[in-house]
Amino acid sequence: MNYMEITRGQWIIIILLTLSFIATAGFIAFATAAVLSFGPAYLYLKSIRNAEETDKEPWSALQTVFIWGAVSGVFYALILNSLGGSIVFLYSGNDADLTFILTAIIVAPIVEEFVKPLVLFRNVSVKGEIDEVEDGIVYGAACGLGFGATENILYGLSEGAVSSGLLGVIIVVALRTVSSILLHLTASSFTGYGISQYLVKGESFSVVVKYYLLAVLIHAAWNTAAVLGSSLILIFSILLAIGGLEFSKRRIRELDLEGSNILPQSLRAENNREDWWNASKDKWANKSQTQTSNTASPIFESGTESPASSMFQNIDWRQTLGGIFFLFYILSSIIF
Repeated sequence: MNYMEITRGQWIIIILLTLSFIATAGFIAFATAAVLSFGPAYLYLKSIRNAEETDKEPWSALQTVFIWGAVSGVFYALILNSLGGSIVFLYSGNDADLTFILTAIIVAPIVEEFVKPLVLFRNVSVKGEIDEVEDGIVYGAACGLGFGATENILYGLSEGAVSSGLLGVIIVVALRTVSSILLHLTASSFTGYGISQYLVKGESFSVVVKYYLLAVLIHAAWNTAAVLGSSLILIFSILLAIGGLEFSKRRIRELDLEGSNILPQSLRAENNREDWWNASKDKWANKSQTQTSNTASPIFESGTESPASSMFQNIDWRQTLGGIFFLFYILSSIIF
């Protein structure tokens, strides 16, 4: 199966964002925030994957979804959140405090819960792996974890945290690692569950909308608690996030034991039917075999041309310009 792991556009965003963080916060602060964010995120993802005892999802597919959330999802969310916040600012009479509150509890949940699971529809190979209802929960959690890990770095290297030194960075990232990153996992797993109901069971698309709105509600409630800022609310939110992780794992186990039907070919889009059917047959053929480790596909396809010689061929300039815009956005947010 050919998975899209890291595109050139995503590499550009990663490199520019990394350089901007190092330039503003220093390498030590950046490296600390990255390890404290992505290390636990990997362990959470491993825990979610292992909750499915039979027919575990391939690491290569999970990696694709995780990277989407960590790079593309964050990229689109920052742009759309900025646009939404600007609109709110104009219609709130230029009230900065009200804009902050409304953006946090309305705009951000709507935007972020929309962009995170887009990869489950956008990537045909990943879409082909969703042949059981619990798969949607697993992949939804994966994109949420990727998004949350990068978001942790953004907050950990914010001006307020960096001004308190390395300890400030560690405290912010550590708290968010046991709270907000799990919020993203939980909320996205609900949307993923709705997507798998649509793909696997052939239910109407309204089921996706229903679980998306539930994810938005959960996210909005969480952000409302964060805006209120009470210590008791913070503790409750952390416990709620951990409970969300355990609930997702338990639901995966229950659905895994029940078993799910493969989606009939007639319910797939015409151009995806063959890929879907082949992927489903392969997964069910290996159902009783011991799950072996999956090696991620190389970033560059092997062939006669080296990566260096083909680096600038067929560049997606929209993603390139988007990456540059993203860098300027981050720098302006940090500086101003």
